[in-house]
Amino acid sequence: MQDKDFLCGKFKEKLLLSYFCRMKPDIYFFNPTCELAVANGSTNYMASAKLRRFENELSTLPGLISGPADFVLADRRPDQEFEDQLRNAGFQIPNYQTAQNLIADQKFLALNKGFMFPWGWSPAAHKHLLFIKSGCCDEFQKSPVVQWREIHRELYSRKSSLTILSQIIESQKLNNSLIQNELPEICFTPDQLIALQRKWGKVVVKAPWSSSGRGLQFLRPNEFNRTNRQVIAGYINQQGYILVEPWVDKLLDLSFQFFSDGAGGIEYKGFTTFTTDQAGRYTGNNIQELPRVLEPSLKDFLMENIAEARKVLLAELIASDYSTEYYGWFGVDAMIFKSKDGIMKFNPCLEINCRFTMGAIALKLREHLCEGSSGEFRILHGKEGYFDQFCRENKIKAPLKMNYENIESGFLPLTPMLPKNSFGAYLKVKSNG
Repeated sequence: MQDKDFLCGKFKEKLLLSYFCRMKPDIYFFNPTCELAVANGSTNYMASAKLRRFENELSTLPGLISGPADFVLADRRPDQEFEDQLRNAGFQIPNYQTAQNLIADQKFLALNKGFMFPWGWSPAAHKHLLFIKSGCCDEFQKSPVVQWREIHRELYSRKSSLTILSQIIESQKLNNSLIQNELPEICFTPDQLIALQRKWGKVVVKAPWSSSGRGLQFLRPNEFNRTNRQVIAGYINQQGYILVEPWVDKLLDLSFQFFSDGAGGIEYKGFTTFTTDQAGRYTGNNIQELPRVLEPSLKDFLMENIAEARKVLLAELIASDYSTEYYGWFGVDAMIFKSKDGIMKFNPCLEINCRFTMGAIALKLREHLCEGSSGEFRILHGKEGYFDQFCRENKIKAPLKMNYENIESGFLPLTPMLPKNSFGAYLKVKSNG
């Protein structure tokens, strides 16, 4: 009885500590190039100019998943028009601040803070956020993400995703899944890749550390020309190896969202479906679980298998380092595909994204939609100024219509509409009634 009382006391203590930490403002920071920073390993890593622009122009996105007392480190403070648009759509507005302003703000530095939530951790992120970390709550200071450790590097790699997937397939607990022969393989040399091309024909080559569909090469049978040879050799030289898998006829992309408490517990948050372009790069999410239009047999297959896939995946994740060596949101991309013999199959763990994902934002946006409405969350990239023009035209074509505090239909920019921006995010909602 004493042991039980002791454990209950410890549990209550942890709950109370978590509660008081949540009462303090959290700090959010958008750094979607974290996997590239992890691969680089340097605390001084700097992304390419294009990727830095992507980060800067979408830096307000974490404001969609934060609270009104929280701080979001943005490239610049958004204008009143942007904040009013979100407020009128039912969103609570956090404190958007630049890092430079906060470094000079003695009141902020002295403030008791809750958790530090970058989009993803890396050695460079730890250095960038060092001026904030020491002021965060005890729960954060005791969490597995308070310092960068070598094990974190592996959690961000596609190799760890492959380990989880292999364990699921070997356990044979999941019906209608891919088979052993369809699992990705690790290659250390171009000759190993060529051997897999002979075995599978068309293949997908992946760098161990990359994100949002980057670090991919699609090779047709017998194709290994000078251009892709140089790119793939770069992956091997910089990251040590590549992962190669057979190309499959993809029918649907989806993502499971989880939260790890860093102490052995993982909570399932929901799933979303998303879209990619022809090169496999992320383009956007459906806000509701399923697209508005989905082929009936595919919908039936998904609904028949998703609960089992989620259950088996969650069990493997709880038994892995993701439950004890990481704290925060993370997403697991999955896929439904058609095999060469025409059979639908489930890949429950195509890739683990050990960070926030756009799927987490989609889940938050889902809370703002009316029942019976469906929406699309999209990332837009165009010439300088295109996003501003696109938003102003669509706000006229599809003005926002609210039903009490929820969005019934219409268009809503989710990042500031600045004249020189090349990147932006938006929400488009339709009433199914």
